Amino acid sequence: MEMLEAGLTMTLEPYESANDKEEYRCRVVDIEGGKIFIDYPVNIETNRTVFLLDGMQLAASFIDPASSSALYMFHTEVIGRVEKKIPMLMLHDPSPSDYLRVQRRKFVRVQTVIDVAVQFEGYPSFKAVTEDMSAGGAAVVLPHSTMVEEGETARLYAVIPSNNKENHYLELSASLVRIQSDEKSGRSIASFQFQNISHMEQQVLMRFCFERQLQLRKKGLE
Repeated sequence: MEMLEAGLTMTLEPYESANDKEEYRCRVVDIEGGKIFIDYPVNIETNRTVFLLDGMQLAASFIDPASSSALYMFHTEVIGRVEKKIPMLMLHDPSPSDYLRVQRRKFVRVQTVIDVAVQFEGYPSFKAVTEDMSAGGAAVVLPHSTMVEEGETARLYAVIPSNNKENHYLELSASLVRIQSDEKSGRSIASFQFQNISHMEQQVLMRFCFERQLQLRKKGLE
């Protein structure tokens, strides 16, 4: 299951730069002994070479060369630098079993319970929990007394945790797409689609879903 190979292009995003749109492009030079050797990354927006410090946490993504429709992501960090024919950075390779395949045309949705506050226009806010979430929307368990209709807009307030112990406080505009009733539990599940979401908010949610997927996989739930 060795998908990474020399010559492959990867995209890197720093975990600690959630407030800025920072994406780097690099090329895989070699893979050896749990290390990925890459050329010095270039900022995609400025086209300038960037300097990454040892220990820097990164989200890496690449397209599987065997299938142009398969996009994979994994968590890595800078573990050193070396100079052979060219100057190179060394990244930790978590092994292909920890690469996560993600959908390219649709945001990955993961089961997760997050406390949220929901406020529909003209109504007081109420507390609820999510059933699942993605960078494009969320399914929220509605309290029994909630009387809302599909198509209404709302604001969702959520605290999104991350592996680096930093919480992100998001206020998201959302449209209520549909309401489904679970006859067994008697619960009503509201499916929201986020509207006018910023790049920073989208990246926070994508990283959260990515980390949650890894947790579920390690627990054997995915």
